Amino acid sequence: MNTWKMLTALAVVGACASLPDAPAQAQKAINLTAVSGYSPTASWVKVFKEYYIPEVNKRLAAKGEYKINWNEGFSGTIAKPREELAAVETGLADIGIVVTAFHVDRLPLYNVAFVTPFVANDVGLVVRTINQLTEKYPAMKQGWAKSNQLFLGASGSVDNYQVVCKPQIQKLDDFKGKRIVGAGSNLLWLQGLGAVGVQGNLGEFGNNIQTGIADCAMVWAEAAAGFKLYDVAPHYVKADLGAANSFAVTVNQSSWKKLPADVQKVLQEAAIGYGDALSTYVVSAADKGLKTFQSNGGKIIQFTQEQRVQWAKALPNIAQDWAKAADKQGLPGTAILKEYMDVMRANKQPIARHWDKE
Repeated sequence: MNTWKMLTALAVVGACASLPDAPAQAQKAINLTAVSGYSPTASWVKVFKEYYIPEVNKRLAAKGEYKINWNEGFSGTIAKPREELAAVETGLADIGIVVTAFHVDRLPLYNVAFVTPFVANDVGLVVRTINQLTEKYPAMKQGWAKSNQLFLGASGSVDNYQVVCKPQIQKLDDFKGKRIVGAGSNLLWLQGLGAVGVQGNLGEFGNNIQTGIADCAMVWAEAAAGFKLYDVAPHYVKADLGAANSFAVTVNQSSWKKLPADVQKVLQEAAIGYGDALSTYVVSAADKGLKTFQSNGGKIIQFTQEQRVQWAKALPNIAQDWAKAADKQGLPGTAILKEYMDVMRANKQPIARHWDKE
């Protein structure tokens, strides 16, 4: 090749090398509205914003075909607390963080942890067990189908239920006549104490106590500190009533059917990861929450194991009652109760009462 031809060839190669890359194919945008009546102050919304949404976005970006435009309907902007199930059911929202404890009439089988207090202190184990039971027992998914949605994954913000009170509490008898606000299902734990249960939601607990509607509230360390309940209820009764699955990530059936299979898979996998991430967060936040509670003038009253057993035995067998009621409806209540308790025993949880063996 003569010198002229060689220079021409090199010029062509150089010009091609300097051309910009061809634009990558744009990701197809999918609009999804996510809902919770609570604000990001609540751990389950905080972790949804900080883990679930970014995790879905990251996984979809890696695939390169789809992306989601999120409409974050939190803080009651679309649905108030207790309204998330209906919002997803009607299509007002595509995906929601549903508080299962508020809907025991429609989702009774998800209440197994609430009818077995004083059993588990490992919220991650409880959440994983609920996911496993949901896969094993079709009746658990059918409850969601009747509400026009699909279950993606369980989660729980409660590492261990405790009680915060305005008056000082030192022993079980001190609860007599006290009004205690709770989410609903955990009010079952007051039977035999002479206390009065008051239905409410976490966002209202502080105001309930401040205005005299309630004397105490059933909460956990992270929430007691995060919602500054030490301002109105400075006595923290550490009775270790147990961990519970409180939430489920669900999606509207019509919205789900419109989604590409790859997007469905990512939403499902990220929901399981969200359950793990939330469990990890609330456990790590528990010690910090207790310290915050104390540093703001709160006092910790530690119940002994004997007091825990005394409280547990003071209750009617709410687990057996629940299981038998479910059985009568054609639901596998007894089977789920036994399997749940077997898992907790196998994992050496601090069981104060073997509810299924009486």
